[in-house]
Amino acid sequence: MHTNIEIKSRVKDVEQLKEKVHLESGARTDLLIQEDIFFNVPQGRLKLRKTQGNKSKLIFYERKDTENAKESKFDISVIEDPMSLEIVLSRALGIKGIVKKRRELYIAGQTRIHIDDVEGLGNFMELEVMMKEDQEKLEGVKIAEDFMKKFNIQKSDLIAGAYIDLLHEKNSSN
Repeated sequence: MHTNIEIKSRVKDVEQLKEKVHLESGARTDLLIQEDIFFNVPQGRLKLRKTQGNKSKLIFYERKDTENAKESKFDISVIEDPMSLEIVLSRALGIKGIVKKRRELYIAGQTRIHIDDVEGLGNFMELEVMMKEDQEKLEGVKIAEDFMKKFNIQKSDLIAGAYIDLLHEKNSSN
């Protein structure tokens, strides 16, 4: 399994955040249009990610749902035939939900910075510190927290769960 340290937060002023991210990382690396189909599983999260213009990926990950920097352990498999896999998994496991987003990707050192516009939820930022095999978890947490300070992310902006959880919360309150 691979490991990264993650922080996810709401974004109040997207343009201001983009300016700060640009100063840290340089130009945007990519613009991704993604659809994540989440399946019902007994532990962790399993999603089929379809990205326009790229190969699809099946991603399984486990992490604690806390608002602070958190360790995420994950496995990824590149998928040649996402449509048939989606049919098989939806029949076998059932679909938990679907998240559609427009993601701007930036890279700063070993950190992926995502600025996401999530359909039905709004704007968010996600930091993923891609951990090296010999790197201590605390070092990754410090990197993530340093970016939080640089980007003026407040504790009150942090999100504990995944976008799918936020969509479920929103839909259950309607």
